[in-house]
Amino acid sequence: MRFESIERAAGIRFRIILNQLGLRDKKFFAIGFNKSGTTSLDALFQSMGLPSNHGTEWRTCNDMNLLRKYDCFSDGVPDDLPKLDQSFPGSKYILQVRSLQSWVYSRLGHIQREKETGRYKASDYWDDSQSAVKQWIEHRNQHHLFVMKYFADRKDDYLIVNFTRDMQAARKVCQFMERRGVDEMPKENVGSRRTPPPEHRDLFAKCVYELGLTDAELEFDIYCPSLVSDPDFLKFPEDTSLIS
Repeated sequence: MRFESIERAAGIRFRIILNQLGLRDKKFFAIGFNKSGTTSLDALFQSMGLPSNHGTEWRTCNDMNLLRKYDCFSDGVPDDLPKLDQSFPGSKYILQVRSLQSWVYSRLGHIQREKETGRYKASDYWDDSQSAVKQWIEHRNQHHLFVMKYFADRKDDYLIVNFTRDMQAARKVCQFMERRGVDEMPKENVGSRRTPPPEHRDLFAKCVYELGLTDAELEFDIYCPSLVSDPDFLKFPEDTSLIS
């Protein structure tokens, strides 16, 4: 096992060198939100022996040196998906999703831990306020629908997957990428079943009420139909359980 780890690390370093020389250009982008299985995806990418960047810097889509260096990218939504697509033709995209309620609670829990450890950096968006949480929900809807519309005629180029409830998620990603990896369920931090504290439940309930969401939509992992103003978008599945 130790030899395999050393061999994999050496292979990753070699691939980084080839990338920097411009001899390899196919990329794999995880373009779903954080707290939706990004840590598991990063671990899966590395198990394939691929150079993987799990961070926020790549999301501006402007740092071409960084984007050329690695094969795989995760931990958030890119600022300019069409730019990535044009810059790296032939690349593949993974939209990792999670039920709305579970996702919001996970984000709120993350912020709480940041505050407890002194690592929290306040912003209007990354906050545990009603305004911020409503922004998250609306942003999630907009982004997921944009991705599905963008790739509507290129279904071989993207995959929608739910790491928190699909036992076959890792296998599906491996098949999509046409690579072998550690085909197992995600780490505990992805599928956490911790009961959210009362203040988080109250906050989420207020946001749900103000946005007019139905109970069923709280479990949908792609988007909430109640927030869709353009009926043309309603042709897309609101949950991965509806994808054949």
